[in-house]
Amino acid sequence: MKNEIKEKLRILQELYKSDFLRPFPHQDCRKILSRNVNGFEDLIPCLDVYFSDVAGFCSRAKRISSWSFEENESAAGKMKKSFFDRFPQFSNLKPEITEKETPQLYNQLLIYDLMRLTLFDVLSEIRTGEKSQVTETSRLSLMN
Repeated sequence: MKNEIKEKLRILQELYKSDFLRPFPHQDCRKILSRNVNGFEDLIPCLDVYFSDVAGFCSRAKRISSWSFEENESAAGKMKKSFFDRFPQFSNLKPEITEKETPQLYNQLLIYDLMRLTLFDVLSEIRTGEKSQVTETSRLSLMN
């Protein structure tokens, strides 16, 4: 595995470990929900699912290179989407999540986006490397 990928995986592990020191941003979520009563009752459970998915993949980052192509594709599909892409029903709330009004939620979403994008990048690099290896192996076997 390339050193660049190893370094990104190390950063993911550090971000993942540091996130456990942060409590879930319930207070900020409640502040948003108090102003937006209708239709957003599932905000907290959906955020929890999103954070758990990203954290779950990051917790297994050291083993990522041993994942099958299908596992990599599945993870990349999930990591491709931000919270608001994955749960578009909350897109109207995006302007309310600011550093000033909801700092804990804002920062948590930033950290998870950084983890998600880094993970997506690593997964893409691994898939590209695997495709290159398959192409090179095929070419070599044709030459023999």
